[in-house]
Amino acid sequence: MKRFFFLLITGFSFFSSIAQKTDRRLKEKLEAAIQGFNGDIGIYVKDLRSGKTVAINADTIFPTASIVKVPILIGLMDKIQNKELDYDSEFVYKDSLLYAGSDILGSFKSN
Repeated sequence: MKRFFFLLITGFSFFSSIAQKTDRRLKEKLEAAIQGFNGDIGIYVKDLRSGKTVAINADTIFPTASIVKVPILIGLMDKIQNKELDYDSEFVYKDSLLYAGSDILGSFKSN
């Protein structure tokens, strides 16, 4: 019986020592910053030096919506920097480029 309790306490100590610790000060600052926001927010931050974390609705699933615009913008800026495009380049959308599904561009039609 003593051995069981020893193993239980040792195991608990081991797992609690490797568990991520919360950065309470940062969490309070983030909660204050998002207070009053009319919407859903998910935040996960990990300090790679200390290993401390902050998780606010971090496991909630959110639709990605416009996040695809970021890599597209990076690609366009790269092409502009490499002189493959100009800032004032004009692109015409063709409805033949439509992907079936919930693509918002499906509501646009070619001229």
